[in-house]
Amino acid sequence: MRRWPFWTGLFFAAFLFVSLPFPAMATDDIDSTYNNDMDNTYNNGEMIWLDDAGAVEIDPGIDFLHTKYARGRVLQVISEEETLDAMTGEPVMDQVLKVRILSGEFKGEEVVVYNYGMDNPIYGIHVTQGDGVIVALQVEEGVIKEAFIANYLREPPIYILVFLFVLALLAIGWRKGAKALISLLLTMIIVWKILLPGLLRGHNPVGLTVLVAAVATMITIAIVAGFSCKSLAAILGTIGGLGVAGVAAMLAGKAASLTGYGIEGAGALSYIPQEVNLDVQGLLFAGIIIGALGAVMDVSMSVSSAVEEVKKANPALGAADLFRSGMNVGRDVMGTMANTLILAYTGSSVPLLLLIMAYRDPYLEIINLDMIASEIVRAFSGSLGMVMVVPLTAFIASLLFEHCWRRAEEPAKVEEGQAKVEKKSRAKVERAQEKEE
Repeated sequence: MRRWPFWTGLFFAAFLFVSLPFPAMATDDIDSTYNNDMDNTYNNGEMIWLDDAGAVEIDPGIDFLHTKYARGRVLQVISEEETLDAMTGEPVMDQVLKVRILSGEFKGEEVVVYNYGMDNPIYGIHVTQGDGVIVALQVEEGVIKEAFIANYLREPPIYILVFLFVLALLAIGWRKGAKALISLLLTMIIVWKILLPGLLRGHNPVGLTVLVAAVATMITIAIVAGFSCKSLAAILGTIGGLGVAGVAAMLAGKAASLTGYGIEGAGALSYIPQEVNLDVQGLLFAGIIIGALGAVMDVSMSVSSAVEEVKKANPALGAADLFRSGMNVGRDVMGTMANTLILAYTGSSVPLLLLIMAYRDPYLEIINLDMIASEIVRAFSGSLGMVMVVPLTAFIASLLFEHCWRRAEEPAKVEEGQAKVEKKSRAKVERAQEKEE
């Protein structure tokens, strides 16, 4: 059986990537639309309520439209003063800090930064000397007028964690790890540069997500495993499993009258500056397909690889025997993977589950909440797709390997026959020569 090399798979993946229906820089006009909308609808007057409440001191001359953000390092805590939070009346700590700017056009400058305390675990930021921060700079005509602490600088530990992941992937996986890393990067680019901008333009969420998931699957498997019968079986099995998950989610979601607003952040989509009529319910189904992609691809590849190894060990096995072998392996994989998506969604919903347990709401009310029903549909429709990918991949792989092996054996049989004919011819010539002597 012919197996295409790694570079052929990479070329095929690159071809699929560049032939996608959306340009790589599809977010450019979206960004300009966003800026135009902000210029028309957002003004300094909308921040006056903070000034009235005493939370911050607003200078009417400051243009909040052109706030610049930069990384910074706290050099010194100049002063600290305990005040009362304007919203809750609780005591908070206001700080005056000396900060060195570490990025942007003002890199290297040292500025005095105000850090207003807030009685809120999300927005209340208290820093000490040496801490990394994000500084919001109010700039007029190239001069910093005001500076505030916008957030903690969280990039360094994130980059360290990503570096450790990449290092472990390459150290343990070697060439396979490098292939996995390339496929991961391409998948992230596809999602960030194609899927998300496409959704923001108002394209059909389910159709676009299925297309992107199919292309991401082909690229990933082509890079990791090359282009072969095993890869083709895994690709087709993955697409089939995703189709099952998507159909199950759509049927269950529409039957349960899920709005899509039960998922985190969906409500805020109604207020985005782009004038786009988003299908929020479709976004719920699209999220289910993307969330199930990794697990479904993993199971499909495992089953396809198992069928290939069985065929290599015993080429005489037919399609029925290969299907049974694939199902046996798939059942073992399914047994360990059945909890994967359920636990993943449960883990992301722990705060919600704690709230439900704390308030002890009745089961009838809990199970019919939009957000609870949405999470259940997400978890079980994705898991259903992952389960169904086992028989789909086993069936496809059994047919493909039976066909691939026959095609691979035919040239070998021809060569073997030619060798026998040549051997007989040489034997005849040798006997003729012996008789003449």
